[in-house]
Amino acid sequence: MKGKKSLKIKRSFIVGLTIYFALLVNACATFKKPVTINEDPIQDRVQIKESNGIRASAALVGDAEARQIFGIDLPQKNIQALWLAIENNTNRPLILLPTAIDPEYYAPLEVAFAYHKAFAADANKELDEHLLKLKFPIRSLILPGSQASGYIFTSWSEQVKAIDVDLVGDDFSQNFTFFAPNPNSDRDQAILERLDTMYSAAQLQNMDSEADLRQALEQLPCCVTKDNDERSAAEPINVVIIGAIDDWITAFIRRGYVYQLLNPRYAFGRSQDISGKKLSRGYTKAQAHTIRIWQTSILFQGKPVWVGQTSTLQGGRFSDVAPSEETLPLDPFVDEARNDITQDLAYSQALMKIGFVKGAGDNQPNTMDASSESTHYMTDGLRVVLLFGDRPASLENIDFFNWERLADYR
Repeated sequence: MKGKKSLKIKRSFIVGLTIYFALLVNACATFKKPVTINEDPIQDRVQIKESNGIRASAALVGDAEARQIFGIDLPQKNIQALWLAIENNTNRPLILLPTAIDPEYYAPLEVAFAYHKAFAADANKELDEHLLKLKFPIRSLILPGSQASGYIFTSWSEQVKAIDVDLVGDDFSQNFTFFAPNPNSDRDQAILERLDTMYSAAQLQNMDSEADLRQALEQLPCCVTKDNDERSAAEPINVVIIGAIDDWITAFIRRGYVYQLLNPRYAFGRSQDISGKKLSRGYTKAQAHTIRIWQTSILFQGKPVWVGQTSTLQGGRFSDVAPSEETLPLDPFVDEARNDITQDLAYSQALMKIGFVKGAGDNQPNTMDASSESTHYMTDGLRVVLLFGDRPASLENIDFFNWERLADYR
């Protein structure tokens, strides 16, 4: 019996040792530099924009493409590469601000370190050198008549990525905004194409005066619906956005908002065109506001008009501690989310004008609660109107529409 027990222990030891060495070998699997790099698929879908003598080109890198270019699995660490090129045909040096592209972007050596292996100093060094060779030179000036190109490592996103490219020089700045589809998803391209063809020229209604605009905004539906049925009224449409999509998307990006698929709400017979939320940074959660946005057939002085619904779950940043089986309603004071997002966007340096109009109803039922008990939200019935432009605007330069006064509704 003693011999059998001893043999059993030895076998267990050998099995355990085998597993240990298998894990060790796997952990020490070292980086192998790609023999060839094929960037043709990336270049085929590059988007290009030009202004003021500057040409910018951008494209997201797919997961499989990243593996063959960098020799590592970037999605494993929630990292996504962006290819960017800047051609400077001005007479001044320029520098790129990568925090505009992604406030949480990764430095090349930071990425390399995440894939370093034990007992593999030479391979680790080769990985460092490989990523440094492919990087965009963000710390170097882009001199007049020159071009800079390479990869920037950003936070991984499943959906289309809005890319905000900011370039600065001596008493000069230039912004480009790209909507780069994730090459791993066909759905993203469909979203962008739908926005471009939403309304025909004959369907658009241009308002030249502020009085006509105010009247049109007050006549819009008061609320979104929970399904494509006008009788299922839900939350108030409490935000109006005026401006080209490049202008206001830039403002949201600068304030930390990211594109995020949300459960559908309906207006104008369709679910939201774009939705998003604020990105958490560091150890402090972002305010738990979400926003859903629809394009309308209204133009104001040639600028597209969009409407949105912003709100937050009851409990805000602490809502995730609720029991999983509990369905949380909205915070009943929906005006707080509206006011918070207005103040937030004022710091984007793209907000030109603010106003308030009627039309969001009063004490409308909140149907986000799946329980049988009816809940209600409270609102002053106003929707905020935010006009965006393509030039920097400081807080003291923000103008106001002479419409409803928020103070009169307190």
